[in-house]
Amino acid sequence: MSHFKPASGFDPRRAVSEHFRLSEFTRSATADKHQLYNIPREDCEFANLRALAENVLEPARALLGAPLVITSGFRCGTLNRLIGGAPQSQHLYGEAADFIPKRKSHKTEKGPTVEEAAEILAAQDNLPFDQLIFEIRVRAGEGQSPVRWIHISHRRLGSNRHQVLSVLHTATGSKTGSGIVSLSDFETREACRAAS
Repeated sequence: MSHFKPASGFDPRRAVSEHFRLSEFTRSATADKHQLYNIPREDCEFANLRALAENVLEPARALLGAPLVITSGFRCGTLNRLIGGAPQSQHLYGEAADFIPKRKSHKTEKGPTVEEAAEILAAQDNLPFDQLIFEIRVRAGEGQSPVRWIHISHRRLGSNRHQVLSVLHTATGSKTGSGIVSLSDFETREACRAAS
């Protein structure tokens, strides 16, 4: 958390729900590097985070039987621009979080992989998410493992679409698929396109 702290905003130690604190949604190495105050300033932003946590993240945590590690949550406008977020990203309004399920360290009890977690959550008709996006980033260079995470959003006001997508990010751009698409399935689709 950045040392820069104006008088306005919410205390980062504040509980958002039973298992989530505001600091989990606001921490960012990029915000710290640029001394950004990445804390909600409006009551509606905090209310959106609370609705996301209570209606989607808490049930997801229970369904997966594992804590969730928030990798990106609320973003102030400057942070969103610095990291290349979509101009109308739901992160700006406290309506979205990116996460991975925390894997247990015991060899016999591992918990779901990110892809398995995405499949489990996507199959839940009663989980009120707006979007669930299974994302994969393939880094350039030999020996680099792909990075996977889940983006999930919830609209406190209005209807939630229950849209499920997958996105593959590479050095040459991004590809989107409907539903949960594995890395090998993205690669197979690309090979088929190249052969035709």
